[in-house]
This record gives sequence, structure tokens and C-alpha cells, in this order.
Amino acid sequence: MSDVRKRVAIFDHVGEKAGMDYYDTSLVKGFLYAGHEGYVFSNFSGLGSDGIHYIKVYEGHSQSHSLVKGLRLLFGTFKAARRARKEKIDLVILHLFSANVVMLVLSVIPKLFGLKTAVISHDVSSFVDNDSSVIQDIIYNRLCDYIIIHNQFSYETLVKTARVRKPEKIHIIKHGGYLDHIERETGKSEAKYQLGLQKNVKYILFFGQIKKVKGLDILLEAMPYVDKEIHLIIAGKPWKDDFSYYDDIIKKHHLEDRIVKRIQFIDDDERNKYFLAADVNVLPYRIVYQSGVLLMAMSYGLPVIASDLPANREIISNERNGLLFYSENSLKLSEQINRFFGDNHLRDELSRNAIETIEREYDWNDIAGSYLDSITW
Repeated sequence: MSDVRKRVAIFDHVGEKAGMDYYDTSLVKGFLYAGHEGYVFSNFSGLGSDGIHYIKVYEGHSQSHSLVKGLRLLFGTFKAARRARKEKIDLVILHLFSANVVMLVLSVIPKLFGLKTAVISHDVSSFVDNDSSVIQDIIYNRLCDYIIIHNQFSYETLVKTARVRKPEKIHIIKHGGYLDHIERETGKSEAKYQLGLQKNVKYILFFGQIKKVKGLDILLEAMPYVDKEIHLIIAGKPWKDDFSYYDDIIKKHHLEDRIVKRIQFIDDDERNKYFLAADVNVLPYRIVYQSGVLLMAMSYGLPVIASDLPANREIISNERNGLLFYSENSLKLSEQINRFFGDNHLRDELSRNAIETIEREYDWNDIAGSYLDSITW
């Protein structure tokens, strides 16, 4: 790790639109903790983090017509890169969710200004199958100086599918937890009251974007086998998905009275209430490379039941800090849910161990230190 004060910037065109504001702020706070300087070029500011330089460059583009959106993204990134060059930024960090034309443009511009870049590959292979192998090759092999992925599963997938010619530029650095961003003043009963939930009902929470790979249908197919006193909260907005498909499953199994639907974007305050009000967070994903929702739930001490995918198994130790079930098996999922609600000792143990896991293994100061150790300054 360099002892010389470095300047690190994140260019994030998604930002608060998808909860990346917490990620960005936490990572940059880690750099500040190590004695360095941090910048965030995005669409938000604040989050109670003194010392971070927030520069809004991506405001309003998400509500624009596609052409206007593209131009605003282009202009915002040029503005960020020009400012970063002026500030003598030592490293620019970019978030990569899909290897498409937009990401190609966002990756090219910092290089035009002579900036060193690290790309965080969140979804190694796009969930909407719009990754271009040509664009992957350009970004990974020609444009970025470093590739950051969050776990061993993502590393193995990336090496196999993206044909990175210099595997040594890939670094496994964990996605951190959210302990610093949780408001705990509201209790469970008060959170339920504010959300209009029933005081004496136990609730499962499904939270986040609703899309086929997230497996909401798997959870809904499990619900008829779950104790009838247990209800399900669905909180999130469909993304390239049609919620009528899930409504049909709800109607087929006569689940209307057991489902709370909040089918829209959930802001931070409401998200906090749902995580406080729920008894367990279920993540029935079909595919996942890394789940911020999983780490968010564990940071709350909200027990998690998740599909036994490789990325989940790298975080969850079954029956210690969470429960796993056979992926895409609704019956096995229902068994784990019933087991969870039938064992008070298990619930308490999972909650306690989840927070301990986040504190011990997913601390952002340690994560920032891993960046500093991995980069050749």
C-alpha cells in the first residue's frame, strides 16, 4: 500500500437510481480512512460523509428520451473526466453491469484523458443477454487497467467467458456491507405500523428489482406449502419483466390475502422500514454473481434464506449465518421457510451471526485497503 496520498474517483451513472450511492460512499469512505482523497461523480451527494468530493454530472438522464439520454451520459462523462484530469486523479473506478455500447463509451472517455481505470464487473455476464463479446474484449483487454470482481465464482466465470488475456489484472475484492447506512431507531412494531402491515403477522420479504433471474415465481410457488399465517411482502420494480405473470401465480394459488404488493421503486426510507418490519429475507435467485440485497439484509441482522448458488455459498454458511435451499426447488424452499419460523433459537442465531459476518468479513475499510494493495501506483 502506498504511503503517498492518492486521489481516487468513482464514475457512477446509476447512483441513487439503483442503490449504488451506498456502495460508492462506503468505498470512498474507506479510502479516506486510509488517508487518501475520494471523489464521486454521479447523481447524488451527501449520505453524511464529510470529506468526500461529490460532483453531480449524471442528473436527469434516466428520464430522458434515448437519444437525449445518450447525449447526457456522454456529456456527463466528459465533464467528469475533464474534472478528474484537472484534479490529478490517480485512479478512476467504473461500475460494469453489462458490456454494451453505453459502457463502452463510459470506458473510452476516461482513457482519452489519460486516466488510469479499474472496472468493477458486477454482473460478469449480463442477465438480459445483451453483452457483446467484442465490447467485452475491448473493455477488459484494451481499455481498463484493472478488473475487480467480488468473489471466486465471478473470477472463474470471467476468465472462462470473457477471454481476459491478462488474468493478472483481475483482482477479487469483496462487496462490503451496509452497517453505516442503517437507521435502527424505528422498531419492528413501529415499522409495521408505518407501512400498514398487520401487527401480529410474520412476514417474508422479497426485495429489489423484479426480473426472471431473481426467481420471484419460485417463491410464489412455495407459498401454498408455507404456514398460512405467514405472509409475503414483494417490494420492488419490474425490470424488463411483466408483473402480470406473477399476479397469475398469486391468483392460481389463491394467495391474494397473504401478499403485500409494493410494485414500484422503493426509496431509502421505505426500504429501511421493510427490512426492519420483515422477519426473513428470501432470495430465490436463479443466477447471481453478487447480491447487494443479501449483504444489506445481513447488515440489518435480518435472517436470509437463499438459493444455493456458488456466489451465495461464498457468503452464507448454511445454518450458521443463513439458510440455503436447492436452487429453483420451491418445495425445498417452503421447507426451509417453515423450519425457520418454527425455531426461535435458529432465528436468533442466524440474525446474530449475520451481523458478525458483515463486521468481520465485509468491512469497507478493509476493502478499500485491498484496492490500495492491488493497484500499482
